[in-house]
Amino acid sequence: MRRIIAVASGKGGTGKTTLVCNLSIALGLLGKKVCAVDADLTMANLTLYFRLEDTSKTLHDALMGEIEINEAIHTTRYEFVYLIPGALDWEHVAKADPRNFPEIIPKIKDDFDYVIIDCPAGLQMDALSVIFGGEEIVLVTNPDITSIGDAMKVGAILKKAGKKVLGFIFNRYESQKNGISPELTEDLMEFPLLGVIPEDSTVREATLEGVPVVIYNPKAKASQAIIELAQRFERGE
Repeated sequence: MRRIIAVASGKGGTGKTTLVCNLSIALGLLGKKVCAVDADLTMANLTLYFRLEDTSKTLHDALMGEIEINEAIHTTRYEFVYLIPGALDWEHVAKADPRNFPEIIPKIKDDFDYVIIDCPAGLQMDALSVIFGGEEIVLVTNPDITSIGDAMKVGAILKKAGKKVLGFIFNRYESQKNGISPELTEDLMEFPLLGVIPEDSTVREATLEGVPVVIYNPKAKASQAIIELAQRFERGE
């Protein structure tokens, strides 16, 4: 089954982009052909995470109608993993129309097992346009009340709009420090808990080295949790 999954959050700083990068690679390690899409149109941090050198053709160019979306697909250094990068200059950011996203992204679905979209945070027009391009949606939240509250707002709006929200990922959780448990959050969110990614200093080490944590140290706690999440997607859960 080929899937287009939008990864969204209510606020910035949840670790969503790091998660999208590592989840895409984890799925690639399972032998699945994956296209990660840097659809945070004003930041393009996913492009930086993948350390892509050639960004001559981007999602922004496709949104502007200057190229077809499949022309913006780039290989990465990771087997089975491809990237549609975002532009890094303000001129492209100003001209790209995010409202075109739901129309162009399905054109690449048949070429991949998974299309994983890194969405802008929040509920602004650009964020909703990108999120609506996903056939399935995963929410990312941290274990603090403002992050959970904002994710709940996003989930409620998507539910009203008839979108398929698979559930949420509890990111950067420390059982001894965070007072809000995954189980309590699941009750509050009213969406299934898909996975818990623990707080792990290895993630920061890997980022400083410019290597995704699932490659840098596959045995790290965060890596194991992300790999388990990829396996869960593969099982169709």
